[in-house]
Amino acid sequence: MSAESEYSDLLDRLADKHQERMVTALKELEERVAELMATAPIRDGQLFDLEWAISARAELRRLIDDVYLTEVQAAVSQYRNVSNSALAMLKTYGDFTQVDAAVITQLQRLSFQGFEAMAAEYLDVLATEVYQSTLTGRAFKDSVKNLRQSINGIYIQSDSVEANRLVDIAANGTAAQRAAAVDELRTLYARDRAGNNLRRYSVQMMQDSLMQFDASINTAIGKESGATKWKYYGSLIRDSREFCKKHVGKTFTNEEIQETWSQSWAGKAAGDPFIVRGGYNCRHHFRPTFED
Repeated sequence: MSAESEYSDLLDRLADKHQERMVTALKELEERVAELMATAPIRDGQLFDLEWAISARAELRRLIDDVYLTEVQAAVSQYRNVSNSALAMLKTYGDFTQVDAAVITQLQRLSFQGFEAMAAEYLDVLATEVYQSTLTGRAFKDSVKNLRQSINGIYIQSDSVEANRLVDIAANGTAAQRAAAVDELRTLYARDRAGNNLRRYSVQMMQDSLMQFDASINTAIGKESGATKWKYYGSLIRDSREFCKKHVGKTFTNEEIQETWSQSWAGKAAGDPFIVRGGYNCRHHFRPTFED
């Protein structure tokens, strides 16, 4: 196996690991938010104490920091190892120089700040749900369900054995099994996979953050070393974009990248082509090269 293929596999495995750990962290966050709500004053099955609802925001922030952002920090701390592995891979193809340590630290900080912004957004979502539920006297069980869905969407935890079985299939089954499980969850349990929730965005961000950090490091190393050509590489899977299938394995000049990536395609992300590559959830990479 070539050095670039080994490195691509390493990144894929790390992205999968980070996503799995995020899923676990969000399950814990959901349960701890439910535990917090169990301490809320209830009257006739409804929330009513606005003073408690306002104070709950601080507790929600603490939970998000302790569970969600702690997991993010653990993932981002591993990015420095990625930069070392990237340089080792590139050195098998030519004489490349190390990126300054301060640049790596700054890239890690920027990655973490993206998740901080997501945490702040969903703190507002959860705190607003608690306050509005209390203000309108919403049934306690409905408020808790809304909070759970704001965190994990269709994958909320349940006391129902059947619901949990379907959630497991929706996460791990074949394409046909997943579609059937999702449809049944929607109709029988009123769970909405398409809605906005913290899991939906965070799991994707776990991959995109890692891949964009790697892209930034490879681009910086290449440009610092004077490379003017770039190979677009990575493995193809069933749902790889047609754009990536068409261009993977090819070598481009700087000008050719700007021209080719000016096209439009489904899933394209805005930004520098060297960083966003094929778009959201893309696992392809640019490698600087001195070869013709």
